Amino acid sequence: MISLDEAIQLVLKNSHILESENIYFLNSLNRVVAENIYSDIDIPPFNKSAMDGYACRKIDVNLPLKIVQVVQAGEMPVQYLNEGECVKIMTGARLPENADYVAKIEDTFINNDGKVCITKIENKNNIINKAEDVKQNDCVLKIGTKIGPAEIATLATVGKTTVNVYKKPKIAIASTGNELAEPNETLASYQIRNSNAYQLIALCQKMMIETNYFGIIKDEINEIITKIDEMILLSDVIVLTGGVSMGDFDLIPKALNEIGFDIIFQSIAVQPGKPTLFAKKQNKYLFGLPGNPVSSYMQFELLVKPFLYKLMNHDYKPVQFTATMSEKYSRKKSERTSLVPVKVKKSFIYLVEYHGSAHLFALNEANGFIIVPAGISEIQANSYVDVRLF
Repeated sequence: MISLDEAIQLVLKNSHILESENIYFLNSLNRVVAENIYSDIDIPPFNKSAMDGYACRKIDVNLPLKIVQVVQAGEMPVQYLNEGECVKIMTGARLPENADYVAKIEDTFINNDGKVCITKIENKNNIINKAEDVKQNDCVLKIGTKIGPAEIATLATVGKTTVNVYKKPKIAIASTGNELAEPNETLASYQIRNSNAYQLIALCQKMMIETNYFGIIKDEINEIITKIDEMILLSDVIVLTGGVSMGDFDLIPKALNEIGFDIIFQSIAVQPGKPTLFAKKQNKYLFGLPGNPVSSYMQFELLVKPFLYKLMNHDYKPVQFTATMSEKYSRKKSERTSLVPVKVKKSFIYLVEYHGSAHLFALNEANGFIIVPAGISEIQANSYVDVRLF
C-alpha cells in the first residue's frame, strides 16, 4: 500500500504525451496548445485614446484649441496636429501621430469662439500606447496552455484561426459486478443500479472528453479479459469500477496479469479509495477504481483527471485554497489519509451528512473536499484548512 502522494506521482510519471492535430480555433475550447502562439501585430497596433475627450499636443494644453476633426473608433485621424489644434476623439480611436495628451470632456468647455479650453490638466496622458500589451512576435500562448474563453479571444486577436492542439485521449468506461443493473432495467432483489459508469462519463464530459461506454462486465475472468482486450483496441485509457479489492470475485488484477499489463499499484493508504489500481501496457493505461461511488468520484478527481490532462501535456491545477472550519471534525481511525466531502460557502467549510464511501448523495450537497492527513483524528472549529473544489 502506497501513500496518496506517491500514487499521484506514479500516475503522472507513467504518462506519455499524445500526438497533436490542427483544428479550427473556435473548436479548441478546453484543448491544450501544442505550439507556442506568437502575435503577428503590436497590440494595440497604434496609440489610442483611453476615453472620450480631446486629443492634443501637451505643449498646447493652455491654449484655446481649434477642433479640426471628430474621430471615432475605426476612423483614420489627421496625421499631425498643428499648434493650437485638437481632435475630438472617442474611446479606442487612433490618435494623430504627435498627439500626446487626451483631456477628458468633463475637464473642458467650449468658449465663445467654438474652441476647446482645458480646465484641468492631469499627470497621466489618458493614452493607451502602441504595443503596450503585446509586441509583434511576442509569445501570447505557450505550449501546454489549456484553452478557455480568454485564450479563444487571444487566438482571434492575433489572427490564429487554426491552432495546433494535443489530441484528446480516447476513454473506455465499464463497471464490473454481478449485482449491477442499468438504470432503465427492473431490479432483482439482489441488484443495485449502475451509477458509477454514468458518473465517470459525466466527469469526462465536464472535461469535454468523449467516452465509449462498454456496459456492465460480469465477475467472470474470461468475460473480463475479453472486454478489456476489446477496450484496449479502441481507447488510450480504460476506467473500470469494482473488482479491484480483496474478495473472491475481485478478478481485475488477475485478468490484467494474464493480458500482460504491468500493475503499478493496487492499494492506496486513503479513505475512501483504498482499493484503487493503476496499470500500464505500453502506451495503454487502465484505472481500476473502487465500486463505491464516493470512492470512484474522489479517485477520478485526484488521479484520473490530472492524468488525462497530462496526456495532453497540461499540468492540471485544481482550485484549492485555505478556508475556516465552521465546526469540529473528528474520526475514530486515523491510519489513512481521509477525503471528506464538504460544502464551502463564504470562506467557511461546512461538513455535509456523510455515511461513508457508498453514500453517493453526500456529493449532491458537497462542492469540494478536505484532505485529512494520516495521524490526524480531529480538526477544531475555526481552524484554517486547505479545501479543494470539485
